[in-house]
Amino acid sequence: MIITQPEKRPQLLTFLCILSFIGSGLGSVSNLFVYFNHELILEMLQEEAFQALEYNFEMFAKVNRNYFIISGLLQIISFNGVRFMWKLRRAGFHLYAIAQLLMLIVSTVYIYKPIDTFPMFDLLLTTVFILLYLRFRDQMK
Repeated sequence: MIITQPEKRPQLLTFLCILSFIGSGLGSVSNLFVYFNHELILEMLQEEAFQALEYNFEMFAKVNRNYFIISGLLQIISFNGVRFMWKLRRAGFHLYAIAQLLMLIVSTVYIYKPIDTFPMFDLLLTTVFILLYLRFRDQMK
């Protein structure tokens, strides 16, 4: 009887997955929370307590509510992709990469294009994570 050792996940892949679990998990919860409480949040931003912070929340008020549901759902897909990569399943890489690229497109359409800026930091961070995950794609089934 031959006993095979389960494949060991590389340490860097484990670290990347933990970071992505945190990012995608918190991102999905926060985006869905904002979607379901959008009107309440907009009302709260008009209160004096938020005005005293001297931070301009005007951009948040201009973002279409649909952005938050789309982004939240894409974060859930991204989270599942990371979950598959944690189990060394190659399909996870594809799910994660597609979800991240779609999030870039959605944020560009809903946020960056209207204020006429380029999402350089988002693009850089997404590229780094996808390339680092790509490094381990051949070790996945």
